[in-house]
Amino acid sequence: MDGDHFRFWVNEDIGEASLSVAISEVTSIQRLSPLEPGSTGPEGNSRIEMTRAQSAPFNIILEDDTDHVDRFKGMNGRIAVDPLPADITVAYPSAVDSTGLELPTFDDGDGVEALSFFLGDLVDFGSVVNDLVYGMTVDLGGVTTEENNMSLGIDLVTGEAFNVTADVRKGSNVNEEPDWVHGLHANFNEATLVSFNYSRMPTFTLTSRSVVDEILEDYKVTPSEAPAFIEALKLANVSYAEIAADILEDGVVLDSELEGVDTSAWVDQGISIELRRAWHLKSWMPSLPSGRIFLEYDFRMIGEVPVYEIDLAMDAWQPLREQFSLIVNGLEGRDAQIIIDGMDTSQPNDILANAVFSTQDNLTVPRVSIDMTYDLGTRLDSAHAIFIDRRAETRVEALIIGVPQSTDFSATIGDIFLINVTVPTQYQTRDGFSADSLMIQQMRYVDDQWWPATAFMRNLPGEMRLAAQPEKEFDIRADISFQGMMTLDYKSNTEDMDLYLAASGRAVDTKGDVLMLAEGLPKTFVMKATDDWGMRIDSDGQGVERVYMKQTDYPSAPGVTIDRVEVIGENLRSATIHVYTGPYQYPIIVLDDITDGRIIASAEISVEPGYYVPFLGDWNVEGRGVLLDTQFTGIIPTASSIGVNGMVTDLSLIGTLSGGAVETRHVLLVEPVTSLIASGLAMIF
Repeated sequence: MDGDHFRFWVNEDIGEASLSVAISEVTSIQRLSPLEPGSTGPEGNSRIEMTRAQSAPFNIILEDDTDHVDRFKGMNGRIAVDPLPADITVAYPSAVDSTGLELPTFDDGDGVEALSFFLGDLVDFGSVVNDLVYGMTVDLGGVTTEENNMSLGIDLVTGEAFNVTADVRKGSNVNEEPDWVHGLHANFNEATLVSFNYSRMPTFTLTSRSVVDEILEDYKVTPSEAPAFIEALKLANVSYAEIAADILEDGVVLDSELEGVDTSAWVDQGISIELRRAWHLKSWMPSLPSGRIFLEYDFRMIGEVPVYEIDLAMDAWQPLREQFSLIVNGLEGRDAQIIIDGMDTSQPNDILANAVFSTQDNLTVPRVSIDMTYDLGTRLDSAHAIFIDRRAETRVEALIIGVPQSTDFSATIGDIFLINVTVPTQYQTRDGFSADSLMIQQMRYVDDQWWPATAFMRNLPGEMRLAAQPEKEFDIRADISFQGMMTLDYKSNTEDMDLYLAASGRAVDTKGDVLMLAEGLPKTFVMKATDDWGMRIDSDGQGVERVYMKQTDYPSAPGVTIDRVEVIGENLRSATIHVYTGPYQYPIIVLDDITDGRIIASAEISVEPGYYVPFLGDWNVEGRGVLLDTQFTGIIPTASSIGVNGMVTDLSLIGTLSGGAVETRHVLLVEPVTSLIASGLAMIF
């Protein structure tokens, strides 16, 4: 090859390989020791610095012409860097601590001594590089190791813009080819490879081998293939044949699936398993900036929770395209896609970003956490992210319209929904907003169906704290109407955000499905459980302009299920709700501390009287409640209303007239005689 290049060719079938490297006009190379030798984070990285007289195009070619039986082997690819920057600094994991390494000079009396120190340090450096290359090869090959932490990085400084184009493939069994995007797109194929030591399997006949080999051609054992697979292993006297078929159904065997399995018995019986990985990557990064480009990736296991951290800094980047994509599918059983749109192509901007991602898969409902701080130099049109965990069977999607230039953002999504947003004042809109709108959705795959939990927000405040999570206090001796309820705590710097929350019970592991719409949320809005097992709603200012809440399929008491309860409120500022029960779970609803607002309430209930009166058996009654609403100010009744299967009432007539100076109480109860008649008519007609 001509010009600066790195070319590696190998053909194991004929036992030949060749390597060619050329980097011209190198003036200096030196290694800088880590700030904290032995540390697993970025501070434990050493750095290699190379300086050249001038930049020049650099091409990398990897060629493996071996006809591999193992389709996970073999790396082929092309990488073009045009031009290779004159000044390069690369960070890499290192345990070597010294004063550094640099090319010796022979123009002074210490030349020979300098060469001696250089060669000695080079030996240590070479062993570290060898360990790094081996570690990366092992990791990409899917073989587990005891080392869980890894930090890699690149630090470039160049005086001119340059382009990077890459198309690299490892293995030959990645079925879907990645697309060319402005950014990076990589597809991974992971599978557990089952190997047999026939010398330890004398009863594993050729017929059984053929059956098993055909089944494992795609590395999976489907339910229809399982009986033949199990029979073949049992004929070969292999233990745990049913378990082997079960854990190979998706083609990937996890450590958690091997709990309680004596894998050493499999080894003794001639069976070994190994996680393997193949991948195909394409990347197009044109017009990378002149100046500094810093990218660092840090992976750590913290309390058995995988934590990924990415640091990015670029000086004066003027992208060639408005859209940038980062797509990685199939790595560790997860798909990730991040697409940002609306980047400024008219002028250069400095970019700073730090993002920390973690996933807690050991919970009933997995939680995804994101902590991000960034300054993109300009406001973006949109940002769209999708995370799919195929092993935990969850899907998380987020879409932001009108992304602010700079934000501190954190969120936890799962059985709880926590979000914190802080946008510097100078990057907020004129009305104090941060983004135009936000959508976040998590879905769980349970019982062969996807169950969603979704949040929409419009007019996001520049500063916001929102927490929606189930109440954790329980007492079987107290009323259970609000035990385990979804609480809401919201604080912001504006009074105009609109909120939509919808969650199926199976999505967040709670009883019943919930829907809530709120228009014109005040700066503070709290919905929480009280110490005496009621529910409290509080807000400031004029209260919530409009709110709609609906709950369905909610078991409220033994033998009683709330099929549907709906509440529509207007200008609600505060209320405390308690539910008391009399004989046979007869409900009495008390609303206290009401100063203003209007409400519409409606409900449908299914009752099984046989739970309390056994001779009624399994009879199921659809309850139609006739509600009597009596309003009290102090101990004096001041208003009343009646409604069939619902009610409409002004919550506080006196409170409205007094400007909220007087609090009132409402007592709502189901009138039994007319309710029975209404229920009977509903069942007949």
